[in-house]
Amino acid sequence: MPTLTKTLALLPALSLFCALGAAPAAMAQSSSAMSEAAGATTGLGTHHRFTSVAAANGQCPGDTIVWHSGPGMSYVMPGTPAYGKSGGFYACKAEADTAGFHNSNM
Repeated sequence: MPTLTKTLALLPALSLFCALGAAPAAMAQSSSAMSEAAGATTGLGTHHRFTSVAAANGQCPGDTIVWHSGPGMSYVMPGTPAYGKSGGFYACKAEADTAGFHNSNM
């Protein structure tokens, strides 16, 4: 049974190797996924929610800035009556779309 003894001797090293191998995969998550893991309610974590259009433009210059409010996964576009109203946040349209949000005006 020398083979079994050698196998058992390798188990601690194998366990460590597996644990270390899993760490980079966990680190490879998107910032939205990490925000969700930290308790965000949507794929748009706090680092992708802005209190002003100017702040959102700093994150994604050239992208359309949308407005989200309420519990759903929809946003409104600039120029609509609900834009910037009723306690919500501004976000980059591309990031909102990637996180599963959709345009409520469609």
